Amino acid sequence: MTISLQRALEHMAWANQEIYKLIAELPDEALDAYATDPEFPVREILRHIASSAGSYASRLEETAPVVLEQPKNMAELREMAKTLAVNDARLLKLVELEDKSIEVIREGETIHWLRSTIITQAVHHSIEHRAHAVSALEARGYKKVDLDEFDLWGYELSQRK
Repeated sequence: MTISLQRALEHMAWANQEIYKLIAELPDEALDAYATDPEFPVREILRHIASSAGSYASRLEETAPVVLEQPKNMAELREMAKTLAVNDARLLKLVELEDKSIEVIREGETIHWLRSTIITQAVHHSIEHRAHAVSALEARGYKKVDLDEFDLWGYELSQRK
């Protein structure tokens, strides 16, 4: 087996679903939790993760991205998790593309990125903001999620069951 980005994407998709599921078990008010910036509460962080996953995939598919709305409650967060699963699956499928430089227009500027850079950024971005969301929850007294349970070691162990 050749080492590839596939394993990282599979872990990302698993961790995203597990963490969204645990957060969705909290009261709706937990979506308003924030660490330091009240303009970036958990509801926005989780929207940002799901929406960005779709945007990264859209860049590689050369399609228009869909911007998601913030979840108003945990029922809407559970629906958003389904959209995130679809977006993560899109990224996983795209890992098979030839790694070549593609043109990306971002904030009016044309930049060229390797496809592998975009996919690797999708993984990093998800990890960064999952930690951000959990930190915001912890800052407001919600202790439902232990990120150590969703590392790559935990993922590999979950696949052995």
